[in-house]
Amino acid sequence: MHAALSHEVRAEGVNLWARAEKEPAAPVVAELPTLAATAEREVVRYDEAMSIVVIDDRILLRECFAKSIEAARQEISVLCFSTVDEWQAVASRHPEISLVLLCRGGSRRIEMDSRDIERLAKCPSGIPVILMSDEEDPEAIYKAIDLGARGFIPASVNLRLAVMAMHLVKAGGIYVPESILHSFQRLLRESDNDGKRQIHRLFTERQAAVVDALRQGKPNKIIAYELNMRESTVKVHIRNIMKKLKAKNRTEVAFITNNLCQGGAG
Repeated sequence: MHAALSHEVRAEGVNLWARAEKEPAAPVVAELPTLAATAEREVVRYDEAMSIVVIDDRILLRECFAKSIEAARQEISVLCFSTVDEWQAVASRHPEISLVLLCRGGSRRIEMDSRDIERLAKCPSGIPVILMSDEEDPEAIYKAIDLGARGFIPASVNLRLAVMAMHLVKAGGIYVPESILHSFQRLLRESDNDGKRQIHRLFTERQAAVVDALRQGKPNKIIAYELNMRESTVKVHIRNIMKKLKAKNRTEVAFITNNLCQGGAG
């Protein structure tokens, strides 16, 4: 039987969370937005061997970082590459790799690396990818996670915490610092509010209430009861809503309006 664990770690003033399955073979499960690290020895073992790839075109910084990681943990080995292409050209010869660390800094912004993040994340080998950068823009980081990155390590953290994050991701979790996580939640709330404002601009007050009910998957009879209107009136509202959105059915209405509330294109 699975037993969910909740453990809070305080490391260098940073709060980290994780949820994990206690069975030995089960990976750490840390899903946004309730995420992201654990020090439970039976879940994440920090003495396990780990081979990582560091991709960074700043050669001196890359080599110093790699040596520091290896010095911090004897069981960690590091391979260094300047580009994603360099690594992927030889990846098939290194099946032992546990994770890939894509490092970016200076004037290079995270959004410039979207293609590289996606290529690494979609690699058939399934090796998890962590993004490391001195840019801490929540929106860019959220997009990187959405593209498949399994974590984000800011350059402002210390080496010990960075290594902990790597072990968590290797175990199957997702790592994001608490400060960024709170920003994610705020962005999601703001996006949802922006979408609702768009819906209220598109529709009358009663139509907007019907749209909200459709998004929740409620049938006409329940919508009529909750909004104190006839079922035939609900059907009229739905037809008018479909016409405005150019939707073929109520499912498309829910899909389009959900995209609006999530900041996507309708």
